Amino acid sequence: MVKKIEPWFGFTEDKVFGMVMENKEFCKYLLEIIIPDLKIKKIDWLDKQVEINNLKRKNEAKEVRLDVLVTDHEGRVFNIEMQTTDQDDIGRRIRYYLSRLDLRYTLNKGKTYRNLKDAYIIFLCNFKPKKDDKFYESYHTYSDQDKSKQLQDGVTKIIINSQVSAKGQSEDLKALAKLMNNEPVKLNKHFDYAQRRIKEINEDPETREKIMLYETRMLEREQAAGKAGYEQGMQRGIKEGREQGKEEGKIDVAKVILENQMDNGSTLEQATEFIRNLKIIPNEKLEKIVAIYNSPKN
Repeated sequence: MVKKIEPWFGFTEDKVFGMVMENKEFCKYLLEIIIPDLKIKKIDWLDKQVEINNLKRKNEAKEVRLDVLVTDHEGRVFNIEMQTTDQDDIGRRIRYYLSRLDLRYTLNKGKTYRNLKDAYIIFLCNFKPKKDDKFYESYHTYSDQDKSKQLQDGVTKIIINSQVSAKGQSEDLKALAKLMNNEPVKLNKHFDYAQRRIKEINEDPETREKIMLYETRMLEREQAAGKAGYEQGMQRGIKEGREQGKEEGKIDVAKVILENQMDNGSTLEQATEFIRNLKIIPNEKLEKIVAIYNSPKN
C-alpha cells in the first residue's frame, strides 16, 4: 500500500502565516528587519484576517480581508500581506488596501489631515518574478519633474519577493527569504520560534484539517466566481447574438465572458486562457478580441 504524502503547510500558506505572525515579538522583529530605521519599541495592537469593508456599501464595494494588521507605540499602521500568486495587480491592490485603511484606522473623527497616521503596506511575495524585479523594493510618491522632491503623504509601500536573489541584503532578510521558500534557517531565536510553530501546526491533525477546509473553500469560491462569470456571459452574449447571427453571436459571447472573468478578478491572460479552453470561437478571432483590450485606449 502506497503511503499518502500529506502536503506541508509552510510560512507562505495563508492560515499558517497568520498563526506565526500573531506572536507580537516575532511580528515586531520582522518589521524591524524590513524597516530598520523605525526603531519600533512596542506592538500595541495586532490582528489577523481583518475585515476592513465599508458597511454602508457592503453590497457594492469589493470585500477586503487583510492578512495581518498592526499598530505600534507611535500609532503607525502596518499591513503585512502574503502573496503567493501573481495577479499582476499589486500596485492597484496596494492602492485599494490603503484607501480602506485610511477610511477605518488612520484618521479619527474631528481630526485634520495632519493627524493621518503613517501607513506601511508590506507585500511578501513568493512567486516567479518579472525580469527587472528586485528582492526588496520600497516605493514613495515623487515629483515627475524632480525626483529629489518627495510628497510627504506618510505612506511607504514595500514589496519583497523571496524568489529573487537576496544577495547584498542583511542576514535577517536572507533568513526571511529562506523561511518563505521552506528552507531551513539557523540564525536566531525568532526564526527558531517561526520554524517550531510551523512544525507544530503541521503536526496537529485538527489544525491541518482546518487549513485544508479553508483552502478548499477558497478554491470553491474562485471556481464559483468563474462559473458565475461564464454563465452570465453566456446568457448575455446569446441574447445579444440572436440578432446578429450565429457566428457573430459566438464572438459576443466570448467578449462578454472575457469582461465577466476580468470583473471577477482574472487577469487578461487568465481570462483569455479560460475562453480558449471553452472553444467557443477560433483562436485567431479570440486573438483579435484580446488585441482590442491590449490597445492603448483600453
